[in-house]
Amino acid sequence: MKETDENLLRRASLFQFLPDAVFEKLRSLLQEENYEFGDLLVRQGEPADAFYILLSGRARVVKTDQNGNEIVLATLKPGDSFGEAALTEGGTRTATVRCSTSVDALRLDRTDFLELAEATPELKHHIEMTARHRALHGFLYEFSNFGRLPVPALRSLVEKLTPMEVAKGEAIIRQGDPPGAMFILEKGRARAFHANNGAQQNLAFYRDGDFFGELSILNGSPRAASVEAYSDCQLLALDPGAVRDLKRRYPEFGKLMEERLAQYQADTEARVPLDFTSEMLPAAVAAHDKLSVDADKAA
Repeated sequence: MKETDENLLRRASLFQFLPDAVFEKLRSLLQEENYEFGDLLVRQGEPADAFYILLSGRARVVKTDQNGNEIVLATLKPGDSFGEAALTEGGTRTATVRCSTSVDALRLDRTDFLELAEATPELKHHIEMTARHRALHGFLYEFSNFGRLPVPALRSLVEKLTPMEVAKGEAIIRQGDPPGAMFILEKGRARAFHANNGAQQNLAFYRDGDFFGELSILNGSPRAASVEAYSDCQLLALDPGAVRDLKRRYPEFGKLMEERLAQYQADTEARVPLDFTSEMLPAAVAAHDKLSVDADKAA
């Protein structure tokens, strides 16, 4: 392997923090492969069975959505890599990687990696963390407004996120509480509502990729509304200090927050979306039925 190739490897996120002895073992398992313009390194939906790092050339990471449209997730250059999740989790490819030029790459097969990881637990843990960061980056890019952020800002955001889970029916945020974390909904559904004299006014309904909880941080005020898990939820929490730091360092993040503040209409009642009704909680069902009856009477 050329000295320049070794330097590229050492700069890759997968390898840069590995002890020298582990790095040497892993390097010996890498196989060099060559591709031409338009070739696919991997295809979305196929088995995920290897990790790749580019030595030369460029490639695009693209994903096909439900309507058949291609979304460009990233452009890879020498030193960039992909497929960490394939090493630890297997499964299927979540995106296609297509050569934009001729490409030289190194490939690490999952079977070889697993044999080495059995004898080197710290290697497996390191790669699991790297894969998690990569998956979060892709999720935010595809499903949330944070995909508009430049790569350095998005990477910094991912590094500051803390995963958490909340069961259906439990409170994520309570009205009146002091400012706390901002949340990004990774998976599940949630409802924001304002309570007044025992009555609840629906303010918003959240799906995958939506975020909430930033208002109290930016205004320095108590929580203006409650947010309840409409289903079991997987969340990504961003503490107030991290929100303020991102806003200070990245103008694009600050602009996104300002746009969100301008959207709030505290006095507007949000109607229950049809796709939420199958998961409605008993209290919400009663409130929804009453609203429907009142609407029929008014008509």
